[in-house]
Amino acid sequence: MFEIGKIYNRKEEIHGVYGGQGQGGISTPSKHAMVLLFTSDAGSNYGYQDQFRPDGMFWYTGEGQIGDMEILRGNAAIYFHEKTGKQLHLFEYIKKAHVRYLGRAQYVGHHIEERADREGCIRNAIIFHLALLPSVGNEVSEVKGSYDSSSKLHRNLSLDQLKILALQAASEHASKEQIIKNTAMRSEAIRRYVLKLSQGTCEGCLSPAPFRGREGPFLEVHHIFRLSDGGPDHPENVIALCPNCHRRVHFGKDGYAYNEQLKGKVLIITNLSDVS
Repeated sequence: MFEIGKIYNRKEEIHGVYGGQGQGGISTPSKHAMVLLFTSDAGSNYGYQDQFRPDGMFWYTGEGQIGDMEILRGNAAIYFHEKTGKQLHLFEYIKKAHVRYLGRAQYVGHHIEERADREGCIRNAIIFHLALLPSVGNEVSEVKGSYDSSSKLHRNLSLDQLKILALQAASEHASKEQIIKNTAMRSEAIRRYVLKLSQGTCEGCLSPAPFRGREGPFLEVHHIFRLSDGGPDHPENVIALCPNCHRRVHFGKDGYAYNEQLKGKVLIITNLSDVS
């Protein structure tokens, strides 16, 4: 249906094919069992502050630009998506009219917090907690023995063990608590896998890590198919960078072009790791 990391023209390639509202952050095609979610930095102007959290969850702001948000319309579509049998699909804007597909998501909870609405008035906003699911074809149904009941990974895991855990999908019938633990475990496994694979060398400029941190050579994890870092992904879509290269991607004048170069490097790194 959708390919993770692929860029789509929202109007032509998404709504032109599946229908649904062409504007706004939540779209509900009437003839397809899906709910389409769109996020962008521009939403911060209207009190929307979507973000990946350290535990791997994606916090997605509900719809409603003025007044308190309620579980109605698009918000209800997210909240009840399991009961209605509809899949959540998450996209992020990369430029006008074009979005990148981040993957399928699952609602695991929400909270209410005070945020300013479009007119600057403080109101109650719904913040959905979404778990991104592994892509089909990269799922491992169940792996035991490499992490404990609190979802903390054992220290001395091999690259292969970390990669298996990074790809592990929660059971189809898993509880929300299990999904939350699985998401946190996958996020940590991917982070450790990428750092271990780098062997202390920035995979952008190929220089040694600038200093040693508490866990070893200090490098940062960058998701090459996302505008914002954090949360689970596929380990082959993540790269270890020194702070300088990481800032270049996000804030440099040539950041987009540099990120495209990193995609090519990731392919080489992936092929070499598969051979070894």
